[in-house]
Amino acid sequence: MIPRAFDYFDPASIPEAVDLLGKYGDDAKLLAGGQSLLPLMKIRLASPKIVVDLWRIPDLAYIREENGAIVIGAMTTHYMLQTSNELQTKLPILAQAAGVVGDPLVRNLGTIGGSAAHAAPNADYPAVLVALDAVFNLTGPAATRKVSAADFFKDSFTTALDPAEILAEVRISIPPDDRAGVYLKLSRRGTDFAVVSAAVILRKDENGRCADARVVLGGVGTVPVRAKAAEDLLNGESLTPDLINRAAKAAAQGLEPPSDVHGDSQYRIDVSKVYVRRAVEAAWRHIS
Repeated sequence: MIPRAFDYFDPASIPEAVDLLGKYGDDAKLLAGGQSLLPLMKIRLASPKIVVDLWRIPDLAYIREENGAIVIGAMTTHYMLQTSNELQTKLPILAQAAGVVGDPLVRNLGTIGGSAAHAAPNADYPAVLVALDAVFNLTGPAATRKVSAADFFKDSFTTALDPAEILAEVRISIPPDDRAGVYLKLSRRGTDFAVVSAAVILRKDENGRCADARVVLGGVGTVPVRAKAAEDLLNGESLTPDLINRAAKAAAQGLEPPSDVHGDSQYRIDVSKVYVRRAVEAAWRHIS
């Protein structure tokens, strides 16, 4: 199939793009890398009357350090994130996630802003961005507002973006050296969306105990699921194999994941335990 006919705009600035969104409302869709929208248009699950392409807008693709944070432009591609020396040094968990998004074509064209705004429940970035306490800068007709990653993802393919807003930038505080993070996912093939994913960030104190744990699961709900019961077990403790196993089981308690052709609900629950355990073990090794 081919997309239905649409009108195409390629604005040269964010204000111009915002004006187009305000003018056309629900009839308009933003095009970033095209790796989410175009496949849906080809099979006519999405049929926007207006496509607003962001590629001509300058200075939306960047990774830079600013006031103790890494700031990332929305049009930064997965490949740029995967290969960034700055991310590999200061936010390696995000570089890990970028490196397992789709295939090389997707990673060269797809963008972090497009992926986050698409909000697929089994995408790679959402769980990592929630674990990192990322903040999104959303630019609209009146001003730019900041929304935490935890508040940005509202439901499957639904975010806090207003119809006339653009996700312009992602800001992440640089973790201290006493933290380590790991992102792992199970997928049918390496290029597929996650069946289950786990993003884990741990901090180790001077006594060799876990001072702070972040455990976030993807693919098990409509939005990233923070496993606070697992975090509570890990916090303040030396991480023994037995404790890590108990935390992994706690992470799966209360989950109600969907069933589909890639795995039923119980399978996802069982796999969640395995991937939380593996991610906690790997993160702890990195700072031990």
